[in-house]
Amino acid sequence: MAGQDVSSDRLWFWFAVSSTVFVGILAISPVKDYLREYRTYQERYRGLLLETAGSAAEVRKARSVDIAIRQIWIPAFEDRVDRCVTCHLGVENPRMAEAPQPFRSHPATPHAPEYFQRFGCVACHRGQGRATSLAEAHGDTPDWESPLLPREFTEASCGRCHPGDAVPEASLLSEGRALVRRAGCFACHKVNGIDDWSSDAPDLNGLSLKTSPEWLRAWLRAPRDLQPNTLMPDFGLSEPEIEALVAFLWAQPPSPSQTLGPADEAALPGDPGRGRTLFGESRCVSCHTIEGRGNGSAPDVAAVGSKVGRRWLMAYLRDPHAFQPRTPMPRYNFSRQDLLDLSSYIVSELTDPQVPAPGALFRPPQKAVEEGGRLYRKYGCAGCHRIAGSDLPAEAGPELTGIGDKPAALLDFGARADLPRTLPAWLAAKVANPRSFGEGLKMPRFGFTDDQVRAVVTALLSLGARPVPQAYRVQEPRPRYEPPGRFGALVERYRCLACHQIEGVGGDISRAPLTVEGSRVRREWLVRYMLLPGTIRPLLTDRMIPLRMPREEAVFFAEFMENVFVDNSVPGEIFPGGPSPREVERGRSLFFERYGCQACHMVGGRGGYYGPLLDGVGERLESGWVLWWLLGPQRWRADVRCPNYGLEEKDARDLAAYVVSIPAAVAAPDRGR
Repeated sequence: MAGQDVSSDRLWFWFAVSSTVFVGILAISPVKDYLREYRTYQERYRGLLLETAGSAAEVRKARSVDIAIRQIWIPAFEDRVDRCVTCHLGVENPRMAEAPQPFRSHPATPHAPEYFQRFGCVACHRGQGRATSLAEAHGDTPDWESPLLPREFTEASCGRCHPGDAVPEASLLSEGRALVRRAGCFACHKVNGIDDWSSDAPDLNGLSLKTSPEWLRAWLRAPRDLQPNTLMPDFGLSEPEIEALVAFLWAQPPSPSQTLGPADEAALPGDPGRGRTLFGESRCVSCHTIEGRGNGSAPDVAAVGSKVGRRWLMAYLRDPHAFQPRTPMPRYNFSRQDLLDLSSYIVSELTDPQVPAPGALFRPPQKAVEEGGRLYRKYGCAGCHRIAGSDLPAEAGPELTGIGDKPAALLDFGARADLPRTLPAWLAAKVANPRSFGEGLKMPRFGFTDDQVRAVVTALLSLGARPVPQAYRVQEPRPRYEPPGRFGALVERYRCLACHQIEGVGGDISRAPLTVEGSRVRREWLVRYMLLPGTIRPLLTDRMIPLRMPREEAVFFAEFMENVFVDNSVPGEIFPGGPSPREVERGRSLFFERYGCQACHMVGGRGGYYGPLLDGVGERLESGWVLWWLLGPQRWRADVRCPNYGLEEKDARDLAAYVVSIPAAVAAPDRGR
């Protein structure tokens, strides 16, 4: 019996202990919940509402705010739950614009604050949406699965829904995506969905006709020493590697189309002075840069005379497409004397004394050629540079699909113990100095500026591991326009799409898309303009280049555009017999006195430089186009800066009457301006 009493006592003892622990746990839970940091934030927010309340009703509303966990549930977006609004209570309250965080209202963006219920917070800012503590929500814990995205890279999230190259309201992302393409990242790194990339780098056939081994060695040693703005990366090659690559490249024969003129032709004298004038008249700086001037979309030519031989230069200027089939440079129809003068100017004045002079005849040994071919493959040169007649695959780098969601714990930081253990920091270091992580790495250094590094990292962070739901993806079909027939052949010859766009296809150097050119300009003017382009917008340095095309081709271009590139919504001639004097005078008053159009447009030598010249515009533009434009300038091109004044048709018609009546040379009326 005594043993049974002892056992019973022990049972009662443990029952009492467990009951006490259980009661303690029950007591701790509400205490712990009461002490959660979000309650402090919510109480402070309620105090802010009371401080800013302007009426008794607002006071009652502030006092009625519950202290509780809040969340946004988005079933359509991967069944996402965002509890960020548990602490960020003022995101939709415009009165909290100056409040301290986490109570400040969200700045106006394309999707906030009116679309919070559709996107939530994590879609753009990332972090742990279900968390209710600061450290867990922001992912401050090392190697956290989804840390908060640093503010400077927020535009990366725009790229999850916007797959296009240019993303509205996301200039940094757009710049980064353009840089990734131009720098040739896709040559080595695969990304799912990127199947239309092609390199702009030159073909490497026939280098022995073009340059010297001395220049090629200097280029491979340090590309930016010869061309500071080049996107060719620095591979940090050793001298033996440079010698082997030079041997391999020197051994590549020219393609069948790469034929030079007679040897004695390059020995004929030219007139450098006329060549300099021809260089300016040809508006080479519309694409090339020289001494800091120019567009920069084509290579710097300030020292090209130290790079190429005159014989090759004359052949290239005669037909650049024969040497570089993918070059955007047009065929200028230069005469033989033009080529002599232009080449004489280039090789005598566009030079760099630091570039090594050509040496003795170079005959590369076969062993060096073979070693150079191995290095060419090792460093992935074939990813960007084509050698016609050769099939040299590039050794690709790691795939970048989903890199924007890769956890920091899976990244190899190597020798970079100085870096924060975050994906953005790792990517920035990789882009800026890829070989700083350890020995034996092959990725070259591109020499990006800090701003360019930030743009490229933003583009890389936009590459998610899985696509967002279809309802959230902004599908922008890629334009597929192909110029037909003879028109297409001329567009290819003159490389019109290197500067202009037709139906969304082409470059963007020119601000004038050609899709509705037939409804915009008069045929007679277009013929004259294509034969001898003049200045339309004085502010722009990127201007139409004189292509020296035959008149018959200019007439064909103009007639094709007049009949094909039309928009039926644009009215035709609206003043068949010419505008009436009353319409012209009222339009003049609207132009100068009501709308101040002369602030941007020049008439008779007076006015602003931002917009196009208006002298003789009636000879250039169709009157129906002018009316159509005035009723909505952004219909032609979305980024047009001309304000849309919401004109009534009567005002727009009278303005058009004045504009098309301005003769080719007229003095603006003196109205005290």
